Amino acid sequence: MPHGYFDQHQHSDINELADVIGELLQNPVTIEDMDHRLLAYSSHSESTDQARWSTIMGRRVPEKVLTRLWKDGVFQHLFSQVDPVHIPEKVEIGLGQRVAIAIRRGSDILGYIWAQEVNRPLTSEDDEILRQAAKAAVPLFLQRQGKRKAEEGRRKEFLWELLLGSHRDESLLLQKAAKLQMEIPPPFLISVVDITEPQGEQLTQLLYPLLMRDKVYNVTDGSQVILLICSRKGGQCNDGTLLQLVDQFMEEAFSKIVDKFGEENVFVGCGRPVQTLTDSRQSYQEALQMVQVKRQFPRETRHLIHYNKLGLYRMLAHMHLINDAQGYTNEGLGKLLAYDRENQTNLMETLEVFLDHVGKVNVTASQLHIHINTLSYRLKRIEEITGYNLDDPNDRFSLYADLKLLKI
Repeated sequence: MPHGYFDQHQHSDINELADVIGELLQNPVTIEDMDHRLLAYSSHSESTDQARWSTIMGRRVPEKVLTRLWKDGVFQHLFSQVDPVHIPEKVEIGLGQRVAIAIRRGSDILGYIWAQEVNRPLTSEDDEILRQAAKAAVPLFLQRQGKRKAEEGRRKEFLWELLLGSHRDESLLLQKAAKLQMEIPPPFLISVVDITEPQGEQLTQLLYPLLMRDKVYNVTDGSQVILLICSRKGGQCNDGTLLQLVDQFMEEAFSKIVDKFGEENVFVGCGRPVQTLTDSRQSYQEALQMVQVKRQFPRETRHLIHYNKLGLYRMLAHMHLINDAQGYTNEGLGKLLAYDRENQTNLMETLEVFLDHVGKVNVTASQLHIHINTLSYRLKRIEEITGYNLDDPNDRFSLYADLKLLKI
């Protein structure tokens, strides 16, 4: 059995624990929470590097260090394994050689222990010390967890206030965000990730590394995870930069979700960027509408995630209400549908594919696996039955919109 290095320190506080680990390893040690805020550091620090010094002075790991460690897969390793992770020197960010281990309770990450490898190399025996140290730290972190959960609960309540538009006073919202230590620099937007079967909590767990890396505020609502995404560059960010950031985040997130649940079960929608907290509700409503449209038209909107790219599909729900109020139906499409039923033909499908491909006959014929002459005959027959001219832009638009409205 390995020696119980921390048996005599079961009642130590977190600062004492850091000192004990530092003495055992004969190297500087820091202990951080899951958000990389500094909780304790060993007094054994005659030698230190720029990254550790900046962490101690700023009470948090510098952003450039975190970004580099994410890119190099260090945190991914910390999430996926219980053993210490040995990290080579990264001179360009002022990070010396290190060994790190996650403090975990079951599958939950509570925090991290970092040992700088400066006074002597760390051995396999030192890895065992770190494993035991991570276990010894768990009770100390659990004592803090109640307070942390309460803070997290208040942040989620505030996020729901923004999403539902409960308060319209921007200055009060800014004050509340500052009190909750929530940084939401404009521009930002709301995104909704919806999935057919699993609950939102499962999605949150799956996306946890990405949410932590990019500091994305989030809440769950049934099968949905609702995200508030902003850039941490503040004034250096504009709408275009934010949309690029969102695209990068969603590409990674979508890949993870599709690998787990399949593409046909995932629906992602993003509202437009907004500048004020009071406009959060607008971006949220747009994201919800985006998800609803993607559920109704999965094939047509497969590659769309942004509300400002919806085009015609943004207006279909309103057109549907107007048509209902007016008792309007497209008589030409009604005749075409009746003709298909009576003659076992598929002219409706031909028309939709033709219009989906903006009248490109070669692409349409290829998609339908028919000869161009066959397509020409079908298009002429469609014109005869419906009374519409497929060379007329207005007739084309009317047919296209009403075809899609049939799916609502």
